[in-house]
Amino acid sequence: MFTDFDFDLLLDRDFKEDSVREELILPIIKSLGYSASGDNRIVRSKALLHPFVSIGSKKNKINIIPDYTFLSGQQPYWILDAKSPSEDISKSCHVEQAYSYAIHPEIRAKLYALCNGKQFALYDISKAKPILLFDLKDINKHWNTLNRILNPDIKATPDLIDYDLDFGLVMLKLSGYNYDLEYIATSINSKFIAKVNDNLYTVSTTVGGDRKCLMSIDLSPDQYQDLLSLLEPSLKEDISTKLKHMPYFAETSQDFQFGFKGHLSGEIMSNNEEEFLPFIVDELFPYIE
Repeated sequence: MFTDFDFDLLLDRDFKEDSVREELILPIIKSLGYSASGDNRIVRSKALLHPFVSIGSKKNKINIIPDYTFLSGQQPYWILDAKSPSEDISKSCHVEQAYSYAIHPEIRAKLYALCNGKQFALYDISKAKPILLFDLKDINKHWNTLNRILNPDIKATPDLIDYDLDFGLVMLKLSGYNYDLEYIATSINSKFIAKVNDNLYTVSTTVGGDRKCLMSIDLSPDQYQDLLSLLEPSLKEDISTKLKHMPYFAETSQDFQFGFKGHLSGEIMSNNEEEFLPFIVDELFPYIE
Protein backbone atom coordinates (compact mmCIF):
# COMPACT_ATOMS: atom_id res chain seq x y z
CA MET A 1 0.00 0.00 0.00
CA PHE A 2 2.83 2.42 0.82
CA THR A 3 5.33 1.35 -1.83
CA ASP A 4 5.92 4.98 -2.87
CA PHE A 5 6.18 6.38 0.65
CA ASP A 6 9.57 7.09 2.19
CA PHE A 7 9.31 6.01 5.84
CA ASP A 8 12.50 7.93 6.63
CA LEU A 9 10.25 11.00 6.57
CA LEU A 10 9.01 9.90 9.99
CA LEU A 11 12.38 10.96 11.39
CA ASP A 12 11.75 14.56 10.30
CA ARG A 13 10.53 16.76 13.17
CA ASP A 14 8.19 18.52 10.76
CA PHE A 15 6.36 15.25 10.01
CA LYS A 16 3.73 15.50 12.72
CA GLU A 17 0.27 14.19 13.53
CA ASP A 18 -1.45 15.99 10.65
CA SER A 19 1.00 14.44 8.19
CA VAL A 20 0.32 10.98 9.64
CA ARG A 21 -3.39 11.54 9.03
CA GLU A 22 -3.01 12.79 5.47
CA GLU A 23 -0.22 10.60 4.16
CA LEU A 24 -0.77 7.30 5.96
CA ILE A 25 -4.15 7.00 7.66
CA LEU A 26 -6.26 8.36 4.80
CA PRO A 27 -5.14 5.63 2.33
CA ILE A 28 -5.99 2.96 4.94
CA ILE A 29 -9.48 4.40 5.46
CA LYS A 30 -10.16 4.55 1.74
CA SER A 31 -8.90 1.00 1.21
CA LEU A 32 -11.19 -0.26 3.99
CA GLY A 33 -14.17 1.21 2.15
CA TYR A 34 -15.42 3.88 4.53
CA SER A 35 -16.89 7.12 3.23
CA ALA A 36 -18.27 10.41 4.55
CA SER A 37 -21.91 9.37 4.07
CA GLY A 38 -24.17 6.32 4.21
CA ASP A 39 -24.62 3.65 6.86
CA ASN A 40 -20.92 2.85 7.02
CA ARG A 41 -19.37 6.25 7.39
CA ILE A 42 -16.71 8.25 9.17
CA VAL A 43 -17.46 10.84 11.85
CA ARG A 44 -14.49 13.10 12.43
CA SER A 45 -13.64 14.40 15.90
CA LYS A 46 -16.93 13.34 17.52
CA ALA A 47 -17.21 15.35 20.75
CA LEU A 48 -18.83 13.97 23.91
CA LEU A 49 -21.64 15.74 25.74
CA HIS A 50 -20.26 14.46 29.04
CA PRO A 51 -16.49 13.89 28.76
CA PHE A 52 -16.22 11.55 31.76
CA VAL A 53 -16.59 7.81 32.13
CA SER A 54 -17.40 6.24 35.50
CA ILE A 55 -16.57 2.65 36.37
CA GLY A 56 -17.47 1.82 39.95
CA SER A 57 -16.15 4.69 42.06
CA LYS A 58 -13.49 5.68 39.53
CA LYS A 59 -14.32 8.67 37.34
CA ASN A 60 -12.02 9.30 34.39
CA LYS A 61 -11.93 12.57 32.49
CA ILE A 62 -11.57 12.04 28.75
CA ASN A 63 -9.06 14.56 27.46
CA ILE A 64 -8.96 13.55 23.82
CA ILE A 65 -11.38 13.44 20.94
CA PRO A 66 -10.19 10.72 18.54
CA ASP A 67 -9.76 11.81 14.96
CA TYR A 68 -12.13 9.22 13.53
CA THR A 69 -15.20 7.32 14.68
CA PHE A 70 -16.29 4.63 12.21
CA LEU A 71 -19.94 3.66 12.05
CA SER A 72 -21.31 0.30 11.02
CA GLY A 73 -25.07 0.41 10.57
CA GLN A 74 -25.10 3.85 12.26
CA GLN A 75 -23.49 2.37 15.41
CA PRO A 76 -19.91 3.29 16.38
CA TYR A 77 -17.89 0.17 15.64
CA TRP A 78 -14.31 1.37 16.08
CA ILE A 79 -12.36 4.55 16.66
CA LEU A 80 -8.95 5.67 15.45
CA ASP A 81 -6.67 8.33 16.83
CA ALA A 82 -3.62 9.63 14.99
CA LYS A 83 -0.42 10.44 16.84
CA SER A 84 2.90 11.89 15.83
CA PRO A 85 5.76 9.45 15.11
CA SER A 86 7.44 10.40 18.41
CA GLU A 87 4.47 9.27 20.52
CA ASP A 88 4.00 5.80 21.96
CA ILE A 89 0.82 3.91 21.05
CA SER A 90 1.38 0.94 23.34
CA LYS A 91 0.98 1.02 27.14
CA SER A 92 0.75 4.80 27.26
CA CYS A 93 -1.72 7.45 28.37
CA HIS A 94 -2.86 7.65 24.74
CA VAL A 95 -4.06 4.04 24.89
CA GLU A 96 -5.82 4.73 28.19
CA GLN A 97 -7.61 7.77 26.77
CA ALA A 98 -8.66 5.99 23.56
CA TYR A 99 -10.02 3.12 25.66
CA SER A 100 -11.95 5.52 27.92
CA TYR A 101 -13.50 7.12 24.84
CA ALA A 102 -14.39 3.77 23.25
CA ILE A 103 -16.25 2.48 26.34
CA HIS A 104 -18.06 5.78 26.96
CA PRO A 105 -21.87 5.29 26.96
CA GLU A 106 -22.22 7.81 24.12
CA ILE A 107 -19.86 5.74 21.95
CA ARG A 108 -19.81 2.06 23.04
CA ALA A 109 -17.38 0.99 20.32
CA LYS A 110 -16.07 -2.56 20.29
CA LEU A 111 -12.62 -1.67 18.93
CA TYR A 112 -10.16 1.20 19.20
CA ALA A 113 -6.94 1.90 17.33
CA LEU A 114 -3.97 4.24 17.33
CA CYS A 115 -1.49 5.00 14.57
CA ASN A 116 1.68 7.08 14.82
CA GLY A 117 2.92 6.48 11.28
CA LYS A 118 5.46 3.96 12.47
CA GLN A 119 2.99 1.46 13.90
CA PHE A 120 -0.69 0.59 13.84
CA ALA A 121 -2.23 -0.81 17.05
CA LEU A 122 -5.74 -2.25 17.18
CA TYR A 123 -7.37 -3.05 20.52
CA ASP A 124 -10.52 -4.86 21.59
CA ILE A 125 -12.24 -3.44 24.69
CA SER A 126 -12.46 -6.96 26.15
CA LYS A 127 -8.78 -7.81 25.63
CA ALA A 128 -5.75 -6.60 27.59
CA LYS A 129 -3.20 -6.57 24.76
CA PRO A 130 -3.53 -5.33 21.18
CA ILE A 131 -5.27 -7.83 18.94
CA LEU A 132 -3.14 -6.51 16.09
CA LEU A 133 0.12 -4.55 16.28
CA PHE A 134 2.44 -4.10 13.31
CA ASP A 135 4.91 -1.74 11.66
CA LEU A 136 3.04 0.32 9.10
CA LYS A 137 5.63 -0.40 6.43
CA ASP A 138 4.59 -4.06 6.77
CA ILE A 139 0.87 -3.38 6.38
CA ASN A 140 0.57 -5.59 3.28
CA LYS A 141 1.47 -8.63 5.40
CA HIS A 142 -1.36 -7.84 7.81
CA TRP A 143 -3.92 -6.40 5.43
CA ASN A 144 -6.15 -9.46 5.12
CA THR A 145 -6.54 -9.65 8.90
CA LEU A 146 -7.04 -5.90 9.28
CA ASN A 147 -9.60 -5.79 6.48
CA ARG A 148 -11.50 -8.78 7.84
CA ILE A 149 -11.86 -7.07 11.24
CA LEU A 150 -12.49 -3.45 10.21
CA ASN A 151 -14.29 -3.73 6.89
CA PRO A 152 -17.61 -1.81 7.14
CA ASP A 153 -19.51 -4.90 6.02
CA ILE A 154 -18.82 -6.32 9.49
CA LYS A 155 -21.74 -4.98 11.48
CA ALA A 156 -21.64 -4.05 15.17
CA THR A 157 -24.10 -6.53 16.64
CA PRO A 158 -26.10 -5.95 19.84
CA ASP A 159 -24.34 -8.72 21.74
CA LEU A 160 -21.03 -6.95 21.18
CA ILE A 161 -22.44 -3.57 22.10
CA ASP A 162 -23.88 -4.86 25.37
CA TYR A 163 -20.82 -6.90 26.30
CA ASP A 164 -20.09 -6.70 30.02
CA LEU A 165 -16.52 -5.55 30.57
CA ASP A 166 -14.18 -7.27 33.00
CA PHE A 167 -13.52 -4.90 35.90
CA GLY A 168 -9.94 -6.10 36.41
CA LEU A 169 -9.04 -5.39 32.77
CA VAL A 170 -10.83 -2.04 32.96
CA MET A 171 -8.80 -0.99 35.99
CA LEU A 172 -5.60 -2.27 34.40
CA LYS A 173 -6.16 -0.21 31.27
CA LEU A 174 -7.40 2.91 33.04
CA SER A 175 -4.33 2.84 35.30
CA GLY A 176 -1.97 2.71 32.33
CA TYR A 177 -1.24 -1.02 32.79
CA ASN A 178 -0.21 -0.69 36.43
CA TYR A 179 -0.18 -4.28 37.69
CA ASP A 180 0.77 -3.00 41.16
CA LEU A 181 -2.63 -1.35 41.54
CA GLU A 182 -4.19 -1.86 44.98
CA TYR A 183 -7.95 -1.80 45.38
CA ILE A 184 -10.26 -1.41 48.39
CA ALA A 185 -13.96 -2.27 48.17
CA THR A 186 -16.00 -1.73 51.32
CA SER A 187 -19.33 -3.05 50.03
CA ILE A 188 -19.25 -6.17 47.86
CA ASN A 189 -22.61 -7.79 47.11
CA SER A 190 -22.54 -11.20 45.47
CA LYS A 191 -24.71 -14.24 44.87
CA PHE A 192 -22.03 -16.50 43.37
CA ILE A 193 -18.95 -18.25 44.72
CA ALA A 194 -17.12 -21.24 43.28
CA LYS A 195 -14.39 -23.63 44.30
CA VAL A 196 -11.93 -23.65 41.39
CA ASN A 197 -9.59 -26.18 42.98
CA ASP A 198 -8.35 -27.19 46.45
CA ASN A 199 -6.28 -23.99 46.68
CA LEU A 200 -8.54 -21.44 45.04
CA TYR A 201 -12.03 -20.01 45.52
CA THR A 202 -13.51 -17.20 43.45
CA VAL A 203 -16.39 -14.77 43.98
CA SER A 204 -18.16 -13.07 41.07
CA THR A 205 -20.01 -9.78 41.34
CA THR A 206 -21.02 -6.77 39.24
CA VAL A 207 -19.69 -3.22 39.46
CA GLY A 208 -21.91 -0.34 38.39
CA GLY A 209 -21.14 2.92 36.63
CA ASP A 210 -21.55 4.16 33.09
CA ARG A 211 -20.71 0.63 31.94
CA LYS A 212 -21.61 -2.44 33.99
CA CYS A 213 -18.60 -4.65 34.68
CA LEU A 214 -18.07 -8.16 35.98
CA MET A 215 -15.55 -8.59 38.78
CA SER A 216 -13.71 -11.76 39.86
CA ILE A 217 -12.29 -11.95 43.40
CA ASP A 218 -9.93 -14.83 44.20
CA LEU A 219 -9.46 -16.23 47.72
CA SER A 220 -7.23 -18.83 49.32
CA PRO A 221 -8.81 -21.64 51.39
CA ASP A 222 -8.02 -19.75 54.61
CA GLN A 223 -9.57 -16.57 53.20
CA TYR A 224 -12.63 -18.57 52.17
CA GLN A 225 -13.06 -19.60 55.81
CA ASP A 226 -12.59 -15.97 56.84
CA LEU A 227 -15.33 -14.98 54.39
CA LEU A 228 -17.72 -17.56 55.82
CA SER A 229 -17.09 -16.17 59.31
CA LEU A 230 -18.39 -12.77 58.12
CA LEU A 231 -21.72 -14.16 56.93
CA GLU A 232 -24.95 -14.83 58.78
CA PRO A 233 -25.43 -18.51 59.75
CA SER A 234 -27.99 -19.41 57.08
CA LEU A 235 -25.83 -18.08 54.23
CA LYS A 236 -22.72 -19.64 55.70
CA GLU A 237 -24.42 -23.05 55.86
CA ASP A 238 -25.86 -22.75 52.35
CA ILE A 239 -22.51 -21.85 50.76
CA SER A 240 -20.35 -24.30 52.68
CA THR A 241 -22.74 -27.20 51.95
CA LYS A 242 -22.90 -26.49 48.20
CA LEU A 243 -19.15 -26.10 47.84
CA LYS A 244 -18.55 -29.55 49.32
CA HIS A 245 -20.25 -31.24 46.37
CA MET A 246 -20.10 -31.11 42.59
CA PRO A 247 -20.33 -28.85 40.65
CA TYR A 248 -18.60 -26.93 43.49
CA PHE A 249 -20.35 -23.59 43.23
CA ALA A 250 -23.03 -21.80 45.21
CA GLU A 251 -25.58 -19.43 43.73
CA THR A 252 -27.44 -17.90 46.66
CA SER A 253 -30.96 -16.49 46.67
CA GLN A 254 -29.83 -13.43 48.63
CA ASP A 255 -26.65 -11.40 48.53
CA PHE A 256 -23.75 -12.30 50.75
CA GLN A 257 -21.82 -9.17 51.69
CA PHE A 258 -18.24 -8.34 52.65
CA GLY A 259 -15.43 -5.88 52.09
CA PHE A 260 -11.88 -6.52 50.95
CA LYS A 261 -8.52 -5.02 50.18
CA GLY A 262 -6.62 -6.60 47.31
CA HIS A 263 -4.51 -6.26 44.19
CA LEU A 264 -4.66 -7.26 40.56
CA SER A 265 -3.54 -10.73 39.61
CA GLY A 266 -0.39 -10.83 37.53
CA GLU A 267 -1.95 -13.29 35.11
CA ILE A 268 -4.73 -12.56 32.61
CA MET A 269 -7.10 -15.51 32.42
CA SER A 270 -9.14 -16.53 29.39
CA ASN A 271 -11.90 -18.83 28.28
CA ASN A 272 -13.57 -19.42 24.93
CA GLU A 273 -15.37 -16.07 25.01
CA GLU A 274 -13.31 -13.53 26.92
CA GLU A 275 -10.27 -12.51 28.91
CA PHE A 276 -10.47 -11.49 32.55
CA LEU A 277 -8.12 -10.32 35.29
CA PRO A 278 -9.06 -11.35 38.85
CA PHE A 279 -8.42 -9.41 42.02
CA ILE A 280 -6.42 -11.27 44.69
CA VAL A 281 -7.63 -10.76 48.26
CA ASP A 282 -5.10 -9.43 50.76
CA GLU A 283 -7.55 -8.70 53.59
CA LEU A 284 -11.24 -9.34 54.28
CA PHE A 285 -13.40 -7.21 56.56
CA PRO A 286 -17.12 -6.75 57.33
CA TYR A 287 -19.40 -5.01 54.83
CA ILE A 288 -19.53 -1.21 55.16
CA GLU A 289 -22.30 0.72 53.44
